Amino acid sequence: MKLIALLLAAFLTVPFLGTIEAKALGLGRMLQDSGLSPNDLSVMETIALQLVNPLGSTGDARRWSNPESRSKGTVTLGRIEGDCAELVHSFNTVRRPGTAIYHSWRCRRADGTWQISVGPK
Repeated sequence: MKLIALLLAAFLTVPFLGTIEAKALGLGRMLQDSGLSPNDLSVMETIALQLVNPLGSTGDARRWSNPESRSKGTVTLGRIEGDCAELVHSFNTVRRPGTAIYHSWRCRRADGTWQISVGPK
């Protein structure tokens, strides 16, 4: 369960919130309301890593679905700035009406691995 909480806290960033504290509080609330299951997050993370390792091109997209939760969505490679890549997550869940869109960033570390980040420095 700790891994799931860590994924929920770190996976998605919301660029329009101001302070770090507001981001954490807003993010927790948005994830709670998102309707995503822990398995949905795992599938989304796998797809995100496929888009950055090796790094694709802006606009590359991959679809995902989870038959267990009946959630589905797309992860699209957005902006690429230096060693950082923006990922745009759009998804639908049965627990939340409509399409939700969240943005996250991955930045390549010196050892070549990709780390969740707040964006380019």
